[in-house]
Amino acid sequence: MERYLAIVKEKTLNFWQKFIIIVSENERRSLMIAASLVIFAILFSASAAFAQKTIRQDQLNELVFDSLKSDHLIPLNYRTVDQKIKETKAISIMFSQPNGTSFDNVMTILDDPNQQTMLNRKFYYYPIVYDSETIAQTYQLDPRQVTFIFFHNGKEKNRFVVEGLKDLNNEFIPELNRLPMWDLKK
Repeated sequence: MERYLAIVKEKTLNFWQKFIIIVSENERRSLMIAASLVIFAILFSASAAFAQKTIRQDQLNELVFDSLKSDHLIPLNYRTVDQKIKETKAISIMFSQPNGTSFDNVMTILDDPNQQTMLNRKFYYYPIVYDSETIAQTYQLDPRQVTFIFFHNGKEKNRFVVEGLKDLNNEFIPELNRLPMWDLKK
């Protein structure tokens, strides 16, 4: 075993010495290759970071937003929630994972034509799929629950959690209508 390690060490040292000789003989070419590799690595890293955001938004569009049937939900793009809250004078947002019993119950109510006529406003929907811990800390919510939050001038003014309602079918729409939301039709 020691003999094998000695042979590997000797071959590695020989390769390294030959590499140094080649680089020394062609310094300019070697520097160009090294600079090209550094530039390529930087461009690849930047494109990967940009692509990740685009890929995540496309996944949300296909898997979550395309399945929304209610006219009262306005999809909020990935990583735009903070900016939208700051830019909009008054905004109501539903934070929720796009699955689970409570989410399915809310979607059933919102998709019901009889319930839709009782709902007098629209609101944004931000699915909690990525960065759930950050969103939970920022907005002090449980990502497993469906939470409606009303913001005025960038500050939270009111909220309610669907799981906190005793009778979802009878309390949800009135509770949603009670939030002091402005009409979002622009």
